[in-house]
Amino acid sequence: MADVLTELPPVAKSVHTFCKKCDIDRYHKVLAHTNETTAKIECEVCHSKKTFKLPKAKKLTSTGKPRAARAPSASQRKSNHQSEYNSLVDSLAAMEEKPYSLKAKFEIANKINHPKFGIGVVRSVQPDKIEVVFSDEVKLLIHNRQ
Repeated sequence: MADVLTELPPVAKSVHTFCKKCDIDRYHKVLAHTNETTAKIECEVCHSKKTFKLPKAKKLTSTGKPRAARAPSASQRKSNHQSEYNSLVDSLAAMEEKPYSLKAKFEIANKINHPKFGIGVVRSVQPDKIEVVFSDEVKLLIHNRQ
């Protein structure tokens, strides 16, 4: 088996490679270098021209280390979210729902009733925003507007 080339041969030298027209390995003469990894070559028997490319460096095989855990799929995230929502609503079942308003001020673990998203529980509070867990997703809402 021939040695694997790591650099292009000089112009006017021969390279032993497969000729598609002859359908066999033949010597090809290097006509010109087109860039660092490719050259124009010509078969010495049938005179067909083609582009010769250096083989790409092989990637290292796996080191046997285990892969990092996959991120949860959409269905897993949805079930995790649904279970979080259910546990929050159940733990605050006795609490009365506050109607959502931009001007109202909310605190963590307040149960709110939004006209579009329904019942939700405040997960975190910033001075002008709240993160609310609703049945279908978590929303970032504005509050405490003057």
